[in-house]
Amino acid sequence: MFLALGISVRRYAARRFLNPSSVTRYLSGERVPPWDFVAGVIEDVQEAQAALTPEAEAALRELHREALRSNRHSSEVQALQDKLAEADEDTRRITTRQRALEEALRDREGRLANVRGRCRNLEERLEEQHLAHRGEVVLWQGEYVRLQEECGDLQEQVIYLEESLAVTRAELIAAEDRCQRLETRLESLQELGGEGAEDGDPPSIMSMLEAADRRSSVPELVRAVGDLELRTRKAMASELVRAASQSRTVEEVAGLLSALRQAGFDAHAQTALPAMVMARPLDDTSALARELFREGMEEYVLILVRASVKFHQPEEVATFALALRRSGLDEHAASLLGAAAVVRPAADLVSVALALAGGELDGAVAAAMSAAAAEGPVTELVTLSIMLRETCLGRYADALQQAAAGKRSASDVAEFIRALGRHGLRQDAETVFVRTQKRNVGHLIPLVQALRDNRAWTVLCGAAEHRPVDDVAVLISELYLTGRHQFAANLLVLTVRARTVEQVARLIELLGTMAPGAEAVMGAAARLLAPEEAGTLLTCLERFGLPEPAEVVFRCIVYDELVGHAGLFLAALAQAGSRYARLDVLCEHAAGMGESTVASLLLALESASLGFHLDAVIQDRFLRCPVVDVVLLARRLDSIGGGGPRVEGVLRRLVHHTVGARSLADQAALVTALRAAMLDGCAQRLAAAALRAHGGQFRDELTREETKHEQKVMSRTFWLPDRSRRRGGRH
Repeated sequence: MFLALGISVRRYAARRFLNPSSVTRYLSGERVPPWDFVAGVIEDVQEAQAALTPEAEAALRELHREALRSNRHSSEVQALQDKLAEADEDTRRITTRQRALEEALRDREGRLANVRGRCRNLEERLEEQHLAHRGEVVLWQGEYVRLQEECGDLQEQVIYLEESLAVTRAELIAAEDRCQRLETRLESLQELGGEGAEDGDPPSIMSMLEAADRRSSVPELVRAVGDLELRTRKAMASELVRAASQSRTVEEVAGLLSALRQAGFDAHAQTALPAMVMARPLDDTSALARELFREGMEEYVLILVRASVKFHQPEEVATFALALRRSGLDEHAASLLGAAAVVRPAADLVSVALALAGGELDGAVAAAMSAAAAEGPVTELVTLSIMLRETCLGRYADALQQAAAGKRSASDVAEFIRALGRHGLRQDAETVFVRTQKRNVGHLIPLVQALRDNRAWTVLCGAAEHRPVDDVAVLISELYLTGRHQFAANLLVLTVRARTVEQVARLIELLGTMAPGAEAVMGAAARLLAPEEAGTLLTCLERFGLPEPAEVVFRCIVYDELVGHAGLFLAALAQAGSRYARLDVLCEHAAGMGESTVASLLLALESASLGFHLDAVIQDRFLRCPVVDVVLLARRLDSIGGGGPRVEGVLRRLVHHTVGARSLADQAALVTALRAAMLDGCAQRLAAAALRAHGGQFRDELTREETKHEQKVMSRTFWLPDRSRRRGGRH
């Protein structure tokens, strides 16, 4: 192939920057050339003439391998060069992947910052709109109160007109009935020749309604209602009962209602009660409630209570509740106040509380506030709290907030706390926050997610210190599964710091039985925590006699090749006197690591200024290993840190220990291998240090290493003819 180029040996040697004698020996077959020389010849032939076929190139490579196998030293060198090439290819591939991941990380960080900025802008806009519309809300609230009062007046007028319409309809029906009777009698008289008299007519419906309020007894009224029911005159029957209940005494009304109930006319009795509440004085309503309760008709008492909540003014509600209390109807009084607290607006509830404050129903008012807290909107609760504080009814505000903290959902409680803080009730917000933390762990999980400030951290601290270990395990597991890995890690560290050995061991055991498992939680904590916090976690686990989770934490940080993070972590372990900072433990771990991981470990030790530990790992791992391992380490260090100070520090120590402990032959071989791996800087540093330490001995050894495969001019074999070439010529 060389002859196909048509140039001399000296000219080709000058082109390839080679020694002409070496090229001569390569071409004469006296010395096996490296594959780079063969590949260069193939490339030059392809440029000058036609390309070489793949079969021919494969045949050349196979011949080259056979020649190398005949020379053991050359075979080892070629194997090392192949390994070095593979390692270099892996390094380039990993570097490319690292750059791609860094670009993706920068892209995601930029997008995250953009989204966070948009969230902040939206929050500011919402707050501005809230402040802008607050004045309008106050104005419309006044308008709303006025319209409500107007609606109440119109409702009363509607009820009055409905009653008048019912009476008019009853009169119309009675008049039509009377006309029908008169027509029937007139026809009868005409048939009988005018016999009969009108004064024997039975009483009409109209006359019965007119006489009901004046002289009819209860049985007569019941019979009249029954008669109207039979005639399908239900509206007239209800009107009859309503008219009687508004004009009779309380005892008679109670008797009438009881009789109607016994006769099966319960619907007419219930219809008359709301109208009686609106039309009669409060004393009559209270007396009727007492009589109905005595007769065992509690459902009628409840109808009176509902009607009072709907139609009475706040002061009347308070008076009615007090009357019920004095009549021995404590439960009904509490029901009245609770219903008013849920249905009526905050201003009415405050008026009721002012009327009953410090009296017999003080406890019932507090219970009503609890009912309002459990059912009312959050904005209404804030308004009610403000009004109660302004009217010096602080104990009722406390009851309201305590109930909200203990009964409302986590999102409602978080919103309630923020709203109280915005309106200046910071102490109340803190009280609600403290009380809501005393609920079960099922409430704490969404509470931590709903809180958007430092209060979430306070919840975690409280849980770590005071909650049962079972609750803490559930909380850590749920936070991890819902994507709150940072919260789960922080809670784990806080708990390990605050609890006893038995409790921490129990916590790890419980986490192992829950998803995603103790190892996953420990790994997440190791990756997310600050290095100092992770070091504290590991030392605590060591102190408690828990080696398995401690090992997980150590491996997750040191084996992940994050040099800066691992360096701070190792420095924290050394300062705390951890077992993992001992020389024998570090050397044991380094012995099982690959070149990439151990390179990161050495850089981490250098960044942590743990020189003694760094020396121990280098001496244990790299002073008795093959030369190729040192070359691969140097290559990895160069790819990780470039020419940074950490890499310089590690290489300086590596060179120092190599010169002091390895043989001159190993040092010379290492210099040659580093140059072949294109690590000239490292090779020059090692050669300079070896020359300073050993002088001419190393220079001679390096010369022998570089020229040991070259044929000497004075040697007998150099002048002997090439028998193989001569035999080939005879053929």
